[in-house]
Amino acid sequence: MQKNKTEFLILLLGWLMLLSPAQAASFDCAKASTKVEHLICGNAELSKLDSKLGQDYQSVLRKANDEQRQRVVSEQRHWLKHTRNVCEDKTCLKLAYWSRQAELETFFVPKSPLYKHASDKADAIKQVLETAPLYSSYDTPFCRRIFNDLKHMKEIHFVDPVAQAQSYEDPVFDPWLKQCRALPQPNFHYKCVRNITPASIQEAVNVCDVGYGRPPFKLFELPSMGQSNAKRYVFYTDDGYGPMNQGLEKPHLGGGFAGFQQINLKNCEPTGHAFADEAKGEVNGTNYMGDVFADAGQGDRNGKNYNSIIEYKGHYYFVILNDNNSPYWWLYISSVLPNGADEKKICRWSPVFPHESDLSDQGSK
Repeated sequence: MQKNKTEFLILLLGWLMLLSPAQAASFDCAKASTKVEHLICGNAELSKLDSKLGQDYQSVLRKANDEQRQRVVSEQRHWLKHTRNVCEDKTCLKLAYWSRQAELETFFVPKSPLYKHASDKADAIKQVLETAPLYSSYDTPFCRRIFNDLKHMKEIHFVDPVAQAQSYEDPVFDPWLKQCRALPQPNFHYKCVRNITPASIQEAVNVCDVGYGRPPFKLFELPSMGQSNAKRYVFYTDDGYGPMNQGLEKPHLGGGFAGFQQINLKNCEPTGHAFADEAKGEVNGTNYMGDVFADAGQGDRNGKNYNSIIEYKGHYYFVILNDNNSPYWWLYISSVLPNGADEKKICRWSPVFPHESDLSDQGSK
């Protein structure tokens, strides 16, 4: 009896050791030397995230060719130095791990290309507008005018990003996003169920679905507006991936977490959303909700898009041109203005003929 009891205790002790944070992390916690490493080793959830990321990283390395391997190693080192190791609390570390996990798990998924100049998309956009069946849900003089001018590229000036890359960890963003490393990244978004308004980011990551926009990532710089002399910055992410924080639900592409988002580079907080026409909930007075157009048809991850910012007749507009399932394109245009601005103009076209109820609510003049 004593022998069986002793064997049981040894097995139990071994099982508990396997579940301990020190064994769960991807590095040897006995050699932890930094504050971040001690935070990870002292928390079972963070240790599990670290272990999962280590597995994802090794999986990418095994499948990558020489060029891809060199790139992912460089990005991983950048992530360690500039995103993970600047964290001082659990929430920051969670966001850092989820951001990198989203990139690694979708590393080999086809991505939209980067263009040397945004105007390189002009001919492709013209081709789509000339051939795709598109019906307007906002049949206003302005919408008819801008559609016709976009179709012929008349008075349309494309805005080039000041920085763009296929990874959030590309150093090209460092001069612009250096204040964002210890804060929720601009590619981070979350969606809450109705009637839930988190009081903080810490609460949001626990009660809402956290997702991340995928590359390509682009940062745009626009002139000041109104009385302000401050330049405006817009961060673009492509198709979304998530939720990252729901253990019972496998993350998926096409989560609707993607789009354009205006951000304040001094504190990296969002200042507005391209297509959110209603309040989605606030965190300490700042709207953090990022599902800029949840019905945007991002579900077809192999679909094409020609999303852009244009200057048209002295004003800036978001142009979203996407195919749900080729050749079913849709087009959405919105003023680059804060939500609720009186000057905001919205136009929308889809391959589906609009119902009378859609036409009765005209969003543009």
